[in-house]
Amino acid sequence: MTDSGTTGRVPDPASDWISQRGLAALLGISERTASLWAKAGRLRCYAHGVENNARRPYSRQLVERERQRRWDTAVRSQDERLGSGGM
Repeated sequence: MTDSGTTGRVPDPASDWISQRGLAALLGISERTASLWAKAGRLRCYAHGVENNARRPYSRQLVERERQRRWDTAVRSQDERLGSGGM
């Protein structure tokens, strides 16, 4: 099970999944927060869409993409602030 070479493609639920506990760890939130967010629908973007699964498996690849996107956005924002500050 590897994610290498799958960037940009739809993840395969059979091999690319992560539990809600793992998702919480990757997002840096508590398991309780992950549970509340899942109930509120805030984690749907990470779900595989596999129905009838009480364990709510999520896509590790989708979580990793979102983490990278947020990191890139934060770095760009910081660079812009530092670049426009001038010394």
